[in-house]
Amino acid sequence: MRTTTWTFRRILKWACVGLLGLIVGLPTVLYLAFLGIQEASERQWLGKAPTHEAIDVRSREPHPVALLDVGFDSLAARMRMIEEAKESIELEFFIYEIDTASRLVTQALARKAQQGVRVRILVDFALPIFKLAPQYAETLKAAGVEVRYYNTAGMARFFASNHRTHRKLLVVDRQKAIIGGRNIANDYFDLSEAYNFLDSDMLIHGPIVGAIADSFELYWRSDWVARPEDVAASVALGAGQGLLGGASPQEEALAAELRQHQPQHQLSTCNDIHFVTDYPGSGVERRKVFLEISRLVQEARQQIMVESPYLVLRDDGMALLRGVVQRGVKLQFLTNSLHSTDAYYTVASLAHSLDMLKMPNLEVWAYQGSPLASGLRPSASRRWGVHAKRAVFDDHTVVVGTYNMDPRSANLNSELIVVCRNNAFLARTMIEDMQARMAQSRAIVGTADAGGLDALTEGADDEAISRMRRIAPIANWLDFLM
Repeated sequence: MRTTTWTFRRILKWACVGLLGLIVGLPTVLYLAFLGIQEASERQWLGKAPTHEAIDVRSREPHPVALLDVGFDSLAARMRMIEEAKESIELEFFIYEIDTASRLVTQALARKAQQGVRVRILVDFALPIFKLAPQYAETLKAAGVEVRYYNTAGMARFFASNHRTHRKLLVVDRQKAIIGGRNIANDYFDLSEAYNFLDSDMLIHGPIVGAIADSFELYWRSDWVARPEDVAASVALGAGQGLLGGASPQEEALAAELRQHQPQHQLSTCNDIHFVTDYPGSGVERRKVFLEISRLVQEARQQIMVESPYLVLRDDGMALLRGVVQRGVKLQFLTNSLHSTDAYYTVASLAHSLDMLKMPNLEVWAYQGSPLASGLRPSASRRWGVHAKRAVFDDHTVVVGTYNMDPRSANLNSELIVVCRNNAFLARTMIEDMQARMAQSRAIVGTADAGGLDALTEGADDEAISRMRRIAPIANWLDFLM
């Protein structure tokens, strides 16, 4: 009897040990397998890099250009461009909201379509932020506006579903374009009463706009694009007015103000302009923008100023920074504090990197969330955040586009940039605007009074800080998705 009891206890003991090993070991095995899969996916090379004549185009013909640093200015410029269209209008965006700004833009597009202008909208299908549902697309089609969706892959295709088009462009008649950080929504045009973005676009006139239009055509016809009628109408329509229909008195007043508004920008001439975009589809061999930005960074000799809503750097990004500052190049970043963004997961990743960012010649500044003191119109909201994706190199070369300083832009998303070389006026304009934003920021790394984590989280409420801390382990684990 004693032998039987001892044997039973021994079996039970080893069963418990095995169960414990399974509980601990299986997640570990799955985690390692996941890391292997994501690394293979992120670093995959599917063969020769695809090419297209509109992916990388550089022109030394004179191009009138201007920065649109004020949201309301950018909306006024877009409405004016749409109104002046004669033949074609192309729009591509990551987010196309259903709100006042999108109603004004969409109604203007429908009017031009009824006048015989070909109007096409390509919008990303990322479900967490997707709003332009098939029901809306059907209404737009009846008004003469064509709509297509980029990448309708579901979460069952995990890595494919994480590839998005993050490109943002408006092209009119292949002659004028606006590219930059703004989507179509109130908070990009200074109209939200809750929260608004400090952003930047570039207005471009000239031959290179044809290449931007050709890149839209490449995406429009790619295998990653679906027609709304081929997509299940599973996105519920929100309450309230749709995109078309009668405008409210407030919208009519806003439209009249936009028609009269004179944007606060000045045209200059870019005699060396360069358009670079990623090729449609997932796979790092299709990413072109990161390579061009890396070249510009390595060519810099004196100073680089960068503005990005996120600053998430992996080992290769850190190595690139070390190489820059070791050459004596001064590097300044402007990004968001926890108070000025809802993306607490990216702030958690930045917080984890603070010690690694303590390098000579490197400063990191966090915007503190208040309206700009220099705003020309009354602020619609009390809380603002950085959303511009731009840089100045050596006081003469500027970059404006959709590329964030994070692994997602480098390895997963389709992005675009425009580079204007040797335009001191444009560079000075951008520097002055960035300095105005930095004046309402706090240094977190690189200055004598840098506040570190305290400066990064200053002004944030307890719940935001708690969320940041809770997400930190996952953010560090899944930094390639940040």
